[in-house]
Amino acid sequence: MPPKAQSLTTGRIFQASTTNDALAQCQKACIGPEKCNGFVKYTVSEYGDMAFTVQCPIFVKYQQSIQRKERAGRILGSLIEHTFENYDKTKNLKAFEMAKKYVERRAWEQGGWLILYGGYGTGKTHLLSAIIQEAVMSGTQATFANLAKISTLEFEKAKSGLAQLTEYDLIGLDDFGVESSQNWLTPHIFKLFDDLDESKKGLVMTTNMPLKGLQELLGERISDRITERAIAIELTGESMRKSLRKANISWAEG
Repeated sequence: MPPKAQSLTTGRIFQASTTNDALAQCQKACIGPEKCNGFVKYTVSEYGDMAFTVQCPIFVKYQQSIQRKERAGRILGSLIEHTFENYDKTKNLKAFEMAKKYVERRAWEQGGWLILYGGYGTGKTHLLSAIIQEAVMSGTQATFANLAKISTLEFEKAKSGLAQLTEYDLIGLDDFGVESSQNWLTPHIFKLFDDLDESKKGLVMTTNMPLKGLQELLGERISDRITERAIAIELTGESMRKSLRKANISWAEG
């Protein structure tokens, strides 16, 4: 007589010949992992009343996705709302496609760097946030930092914050510019680039500076490393913040 499998939440019993068969039947009748405790209980006739349990792989993936989503939220804060799905692909399609390719090919595992540059409000931070979120959801140890904000911190905190970034496999640096480099943090920012290059860690960076200006600011040595590792994509067009402002103040119209 084949063993019986029982879902601990639904109480249903399935006639099954193997554990995999029992799991397959349970999954076909799945009521959703959000309504389940994730275990199937087995009683096998030749073992009498002895019970066995096995964890459902669907439930494991579901729990894993929740944990990763929570982690992405802690890293990105309100930027968690910026995804590939809600990015306006009618603008800067090339940048969108390159960002997607960076994620799909897990370019950070090859030490790949991606630089998104262009004017204010062109969608650079949106794409950076989407990349970091997708990476975290895939299980990558990724993080996000705003260099302009770091540069306003007390020296030791800023220095420590930059040093900790090297612990991750993928680093997202937002808003790199003159204000975040021409100060007492300059050597530490440059050391970060050196460390990422030497350890072959992934880097995605946004800047409002033109590419030539960025190269001049970073100097020949760092620029050469960027040339070796990075793909630089320019984002152009009217600031998206204008349309966001219109939506945000729509309550005042009429």
